Amino acid sequence: MNHRERVLTALEHKEPDRVPIDFGGTVDSTINVVPYKGLRERLGLGVGTIRVADVCQQAVIVDDDVAKAIGSDTRGIQYEPREWRTDTLTYGFPVEFPAKFRPQIHTDGAQVILDLSGNVLLKMPKDGYYFDPVYSPLAEATSTADIERHIESLRSYDRASYLDKSHAELAQKAKELRGSTDCLIVGFFGAHVFQAAQALRGWETFLIDLLTNPKFAEALLDRLAEANMERFEDYANTVGRYVDVVHVEDDLGMQDRPLLSPELYRQRVKPYHKKLYGFMKSKCGAYLLLHTDGAVSSFIPDFIEMGVDALHPVQVSAQGMDTGRLKREFGREITFWGGGCDTQRVLPFGTPEEVRAEVKRRIDDLAPGGGFVFATVHNIQRYVPPENIVTMYETVREYGVY
Repeated sequence: MNHRERVLTALEHKEPDRVPIDFGGTVDSTINVVPYKGLRERLGLGVGTIRVADVCQQAVIVDDDVAKAIGSDTRGIQYEPREWRTDTLTYGFPVEFPAKFRPQIHTDGAQVILDLSGNVLLKMPKDGYYFDPVYSPLAEATSTADIERHIESLRSYDRASYLDKSHAELAQKAKELRGSTDCLIVGFFGAHVFQAAQALRGWETFLIDLLTNPKFAEALLDRLAEANMERFEDYANTVGRYVDVVHVEDDLGMQDRPLLSPELYRQRVKPYHKKLYGFMKSKCGAYLLLHTDGAVSSFIPDFIEMGVDALHPVQVSAQGMDTGRLKREFGREITFWGGGCDTQRVLPFGTPEEVRAEVKRRIDDLAPGGGFVFATVHNIQRYVPPENIVTMYETVREYGVY
């Protein structure tokens, strides 16, 4: 069974020869720059050329030699720049960033990205690890007309200007990748609606809008859905021709509860997810993979009803996300893509023996009957020891055999 067949079999809720592995196939199943360097060295591959396209998460594009050494069954197509630049200051060793991504040093020592009007769009605090979005262009909006005045902010939410490869260029890369490997190809599209509304309006402000200004909130959600549909039309005709899975995101959970009640979600937000996902499925025959963090078990029936094929990252440490219960209740209708190893406690702070036990537990819970793709709970973070990463993937290959 080759790599693509292995993942497709799992997505069909059948048992392949072994549990499929995703490492680097999505922008949310990859790894931070620092442990990636350590992992390459631990695998005997040298430092290589480390590239960061997702600057907010400081997550790398996993190289083919690492993916092969790990045994990953997936490869990813994500938004990328046409040109790269080498930076040796941020980490003390060479790392390539998009050429047009050029942070400035703020007076407080933070790195910032400014727009042409001087607004701080992104900020990494001094000694911080990530760039956070800061500017909310719709913060002062009072009417639906204000939404149209900022329509370019809606259209560009999922694709920053420094990631300037066109869909046609990405399609060519996907075509070449499909011809040179038997791995399953995952295409990142984004399709943020709820999260985009929060970021563009203000994180707390939009939650208040849902209750006190529903007409405006729904108009913004609808316009975001429409903007994504317009963009996906071209994506489906280019990149979509060569990918097996389309990866979308919209975070709905916190550590101990959903970001909004299931009732409010179904009344105000779900109609726009359903509209967008239905459109995407009608335009592209790929499986739909939804990334949403946190305590989201109460939304899983909604995801299934809207046509979501697989759920990532299955945050096992969040409330209500017990893998055994999730598999029993939903395992015949949705694939769990993730949940393979807790990245909050076990992977960064556990011993290799604890990592091995955690991986075996999650395989026991999620693998029977197929419908499981092994991936970590979101990206591997900065202080994870290389030996724990190697132990994790060795355990999957050794133990995850049907």
